[in-house]
Amino acid sequence: MKLKVLYGNSKWRFNLALNGKCDAVNVRVLGSYGSRIPGHQTSCLLVNDNVVVDAGGITAMLSVAEQVAIDHVLISHAHLDHVYDLAFLADNVMAQRRSPLCVWAPEEVLTTLRENLFNDKIWPDLTQVSIGGFPVMEFCPLPAGQKTQVGDLLVEWAPTNHTVFAVGYLLSRGETSILFSGDTTTTDAIWTLGNRARGLAALFVETSFPDRMEPLALATGHLTPSLLQKELVKLDKPDLPVKIFHMKPQYLAEICNELELFQGRCQVLEGNESFCF
Repeated sequence: MKLKVLYGNSKWRFNLALNGKCDAVNVRVLGSYGSRIPGHQTSCLLVNDNVVVDAGGITAMLSVAEQVAIDHVLISHAHLDHVYDLAFLADNVMAQRRSPLCVWAPEEVLTTLRENLFNDKIWPDLTQVSIGGFPVMEFCPLPAGQKTQVGDLLVEWAPTNHTVFAVGYLLSRGETSILFSGDTTTTDAIWTLGNRARGLAALFVETSFPDRMEPLALATGHLTPSLLQKELVKLDKPDLPVKIFHMKPQYLAEICNELELFQGRCQVLEGNESFCF
């Protein structure tokens, strides 16, 4: 496998591009921001080409052929910036698939999607629309406290501390795993999940606001750089690479400057980075 390191104009840019398939967990960042302005997609990771974690940047970043290859979507919570592209993904691929698009989340999240998005008012209930003998979309509940096979990944979740029911995910394949925080402010269960994980290779964690906006971050269920620093003590893995997402774009420069206190441990994601773990 050949590796090529790409550097951009910012010291926060670092991208590992790979020629060939990843043997364990291959991640492409489709969206990394906590709001949308031109050129900035909201939270979305493509894992091993056929699993998406949150649905904030799928259709703007992938060709239709790449969208058709997605079999599974994991949703951390039902806020709009994490789910809106579910509607357009399903619409784009429904006549080209040979099986349902599987949407995975705890039942609390799926219930919110049923009642408030795929309700035949905001968008058609595509779990009830069949093409080729199968439904366009299937909602798949993730049980608590268990590992679930999703594509070639084993998935576990733990609740986080947000303004609605929300979770973070541990994604594992073979001896390698990555931890995805979803949206959260100060919390505990997700770090317990990470501490007992085997082969933890990276943490993808939100940091939405600069330190001066800590009261707003706490009120809206998010982190600042200083709050994140305290949370990472709970994770107790000081050498673990940390990938930062969900920054509010209007505060990006401030957040990056404040993350300097981590002395290079953190990478602020700008979108379209690729990693092999």
